[in-house]
Amino acid sequence: MIAWQLIKTPRLSGSKNMQSDLELFKAFENGMTTSTLRIYSWNPPCVSLGYSQNSEAEIDLEKAKNLGWEVVKRPTGGGIVFHNEAEVTYSIVTAIDNPIFPEGLVPSYRKISEAIVHAIQLIGIDAQIQTSNFKLQNKSQIPNPKSQLCFSYPAEYEVVVEGKKIVGSAQKRGKRTLLQQGSIFVRSVDSKVFTLLKKPATEYNAVSVEELLHREVSFSELSDALIKGFETMLGINFNA
Repeated sequence: MIAWQLIKTPRLSGSKNMQSDLELFKAFENGMTTSTLRIYSWNPPCVSLGYSQNSEAEIDLEKAKNLGWEVVKRPTGGGIVFHNEAEVTYSIVTAIDNPIFPEGLVPSYRKISEAIVHAIQLIGIDAQIQTSNFKLQNKSQIPNPKSQLCFSYPAEYEVVVEGKKIVGSAQKRGKRTLLQQGSIFVRSVDSKVFTLLKKPATEYNAVSVEELLHREVSFSELSDALIKGFETMLGINFNA
C-alpha cells in the first residue's frame, strides 16, 4: 500500500496556500515526499485565478486590495474562484500512475469526485457527479461555459447538487506527478466581490453548503468528512 500523509492548515493566506501546494508538487516530482492530501482554508479572503488567466485583465487589483481581498494564481487551471474565510479547499499530490486511480486525467478526476461526493453526503447533502446526461431542473438556467468564473457552470464529473455546482476542481500534471485542487463552496460570497471583476459576471450557478443545510459548517466538520470520503472511496489510511 502506498503511504499517504495528511496535512491540515486552516486560515492561511492565498499566497501561502498556493506556495504550499506547488512545493508539494515539485517535491513529489523530485522524489522527495510521499502522496499527500492537504485540507486548508483562507485568511484573508482571496480571489484565485487559473494559471492561464491574466490577473490584470480579469481583476481590478486596486479595488481588491482596498476591500481586503488577496489575488493569487493557482498552479492548476480553471476560472476565477472567490474564497471567503468559510471556504474549505483540498489538494491532492500523488503519482500519475498511482494504482488507486484509473489511468488518464478524466478517469482520475472522476474518482476523486466520488470521494468528494461521499464526503458531502456524510454531512447531509445529496451531492452527485455531473455527467453529460445529468438533467438540470431548469434548463433555461444553464450558464455559458465560456464564463471566466469557475462556479458559473458544472463541467462533466464535477460535484453538483440539483444541477448547481458546489465544488470546483482542476488538475495539473507533471512528468510523474498529479496535483488536483478543489474548493468546496461553504458560504455564499458577498455580492460586493463581483465588483472586482473587470468583465461583468452574468452567471453564477452555484449553491453553498450552508445554504443547503441552513446552519454554519466548521472547518473541522468538513475536513473530517473529507478525510472519511477519501479513506472510504480511495482505500487510503492516513493513520498507516
